[in-house]
Amino acid sequence: MAGLAELGRKRETRFGLLLITPAVLIIVMLLGYPMGYAIFMSFQQWNDKLGADHRAIGLANYEQLVSDPAVHEAMGLTAYFSVITVVGGVALAISIAILLNRTFRGRTIVRVLLLVPWAVPPVVNGIMWKLIFDGSVGIANTILKSLGIISASVQWLSDPAATMNILVFAETWKLLPFLCLLMLAALQGVPRSLYRAAAIDGADAWNTFWRITLPNIRGPLMFALIVQSMWSLKVFDTIYVLTGGSGGPAGGTTTINFLAYLTNFSNLDRGYGSAMAVGIMILVLVIAVFWILVFGGFNRKRRAADA
Repeated sequence: MAGLAELGRKRETRFGLLLITPAVLIIVMLLGYPMGYAIFMSFQQWNDKLGADHRAIGLANYEQLVSDPAVHEAMGLTAYFSVITVVGGVALAISIAILLNRTFRGRTIVRVLLLVPWAVPPVVNGIMWKLIFDGSVGIANTILKSLGIISASVQWLSDPAATMNILVFAETWKLLPFLCLLMLAALQGVPRSLYRAAAIDGADAWNTFWRITLPNIRGPLMFALIVQSMWSLKVFDTIYVLTGGSGGPAGGTTTINFLAYLTNFSNLDRGYGSAMAVGIMILVLVIAVFWILVFGGFNRKRRAADA
C-alpha cells in the first residue's frame, strides 16, 4: 500500500510539472532572454553613436559604473526617494489600515474611495500632479494664495528639490492604496481575542501594536517592504511626465533607473546602459535579501523570547 501511495505521489508530481512547463517556457522567453541579452551587452562596447563596431571589453562598463559621478548622484537621489516612499509609505499604510480596521459609520465608502488613486494609470497620475503644481495655472498656487501662505506664484517644477518632493508625494499617493489593502487584510487575520486579552491586562496602544499587531503581520509587512522597494527603484512614468522626459530640472529627479533610460535611449550607449540595468537588478536582489534577513532575525528573536 505504501508503495502504491508513493507511486501515486510521483505521478501527481510529474503531471503537475507537465502542467506548469508551458508557463515556465513562456516566462523564460519573455524574461530570461531579455535579461540574458542585457547581461551580454553589458560586457560589450556598444554605443550606436560610434557605429556598429561592437566588441567585448570585459568589466570596463562596470568599472565605469562604480566611478561615474552621474551614477553617484543618481544613487543619492534614488536613496532619498526610496527611503521616504518605502519606510514612510509603509508606515502611513499601516496607520491608515489600523483606522480602517475599526468599526465606524461610512467605513465601506472610505475603503472604496481608497482605491481611487490605485485606479489612476501611472501616466495620468503624472499629468495630474504636473497640472496641480503648474506655476501658471496650477491649483496648488491658487489654494496657497487664498490661504495667505504665498503672495506670488511659485514655479514648483523649476526647482530640483521641490520637483523631487512632488515626485515622492505623487508616487506615495499612487501606491498607498495597494499597501493599505495589504496591511488591512493582514490586520483582519489577527485574532480579536489577543486584543481583548491585552485590554484586560491594561496594555497601552503602543505595547498592543508592538507585541500583538506587528508580530502577527510581519509576513505581509515584509512583502510590502520588498515590493515597495522594488517599485521605488524602477520609478519611471511619473518622472518622465513631470519633467518632460529630461529627469530635470538640473537632473534633480534623475534616479538610477531613469539614468539607465537616458543612457540607453538618449545617449544610445547600449553597453553602459545595460550595465546600469544589471546593476539595478542586483540592487533589487540585495534589498530583497536584506528585508528577508531583517525579518528572519526578528522572528528568531521572538521565538527565543517566547522560549
